Amino acid sequence: MKENQYRKPDRYYQAGVVISRALTLILLMLSVLLPWGISPWNTAVAETPQITDLRSGQLETASRLVIETSDPVPVSLLLLVDPHRLVVDFPSSRWRVEDRGASGGLSSPLLKGYRFGSPAPNISRLVIDLDGPAVPEQIFWLPPRNGNHRLVIDLVDRGETAFRVAALALQTNQNMAFSSPPTASYQDDTPGSQVPLPQPRPRPPVTVTDTLTTDNGTANVPPARPSTQTRDEAKWVVFIDPGHGGKDPGAISIHGHKEKDITLKAAKELAKQLEATGQIKVVLSRDRDQFLHLRKRIELARLHQADIFISLHADAAPSSKARGVSVFTLSDTASDKEAELLASRENKADLIGGPDLGVTDPEITPALLGIFQREAMNQSSMFANELMLAFDDLPTLKRGHRFAGFAVLKSPDIPSVLIEMGFLSNSQDESYLVDASYRRKIMQGVTQAVLRFLENNNHNLPNEIAINP
Repeated sequence: MKENQYRKPDRYYQAGVVISRALTLILLMLSVLLPWGISPWNTAVAETPQITDLRSGQLETASRLVIETSDPVPVSLLLLVDPHRLVVDFPSSRWRVEDRGASGGLSSPLLKGYRFGSPAPNISRLVIDLDGPAVPEQIFWLPPRNGNHRLVIDLVDRGETAFRVAALALQTNQNMAFSSPPTASYQDDTPGSQVPLPQPRPRPPVTVTDTLTTDNGTANVPPARPSTQTRDEAKWVVFIDPGHGGKDPGAISIHGHKEKDITLKAAKELAKQLEATGQIKVVLSRDRDQFLHLRKRIELARLHQADIFISLHADAAPSSKARGVSVFTLSDTASDKEAELLASRENKADLIGGPDLGVTDPEITPALLGIFQREAMNQSSMFANELMLAFDDLPTLKRGHRFAGFAVLKSPDIPSVLIEMGFLSNSQDESYLVDASYRRKIMQGVTQAVLRFLENNNHNLPNEIAINP
């Protein structure tokens, strides 16, 4: 009995020692972790991201939208029509913009107003009302400033077709999230500052006659073919590019006929027929014997906000048996060896005038450029199919829709085709190409295809989207 009474306090004592040691260990952990803001219980819940500021400004060639967020959250974009709108979707976020309600006006060109809401539990949506068909060309995140991250979107009006190409591209790639890490060179989002780089390439004003630098100095670039129509009166603009010109004769037949002369005559015939429809304004890359770099031709088409780009050619082939009409669209991989050879030869034509150091690829965010280019290629293929259907009645061989890496077809926002009207290296094709009645007939087919494509290319772009449930 005495032994049991002696041991019982011992068990209580041991339990107290264990508890005391446990409490000491917990206090030791707290003394180490709490000064660093770390909770040993890990019960903290991540805060909902916040939209902390919204502002806009004007660059030389673009309108800039800046959205500040508490976190560098991924965003996705959409473009809507009727009216034109830009949609920016965020993960579920709270609107915490001082002095701005959840809807209001914006005073920058191209940016009229905004609305913010949550159409679904995990989505917050900012809708920007646009004053015209403005498309995003630059989108990037800037490093934090005052604790907030800045999403910058630069928008440019390049016409309805460029807007349609961009809208379809973004609709097809809705899962694309723009969440690139901040770049050290991006410091300031203020319009007019020297950073971020690159800035969109300055776009010259649309004038009656444009002047550009060529291998021989400066030259006047022909404007829209003389016409009483303006863009407002015509439904569409078609850019016609007669291949070669000036010191670049292109292919030459055994009888001395030059490709540059045949393409110019064909281009003027096509311009005449298109303008006769009363629905189309025509722009020619050249209306006389003049050399132009390939990239300048693209630049002029974008300058005039063309709805279609058509380059006309009459090439030569190693075999005199090669003949017929083909329609080419852009592709990284040529459809066949002959197509690859033709593209290589046409692209080298630029070397005749020396390196084109003043022209670079369009200044578009690479992720956007990729999806815009793919959509432009898709629409180019649809136009090419219309052309081949229209060529059924031609007396020459139909060689079909083919693909190659023609530099002149690389506009990221204009459906573009190259029509090979025949081969000057083939005597039968040569006789067709120098015949005005044949050129008239082939251009009748092109005119029909242009109208069908433009009339039928009004895709069902989204025009309604929820702001709140």
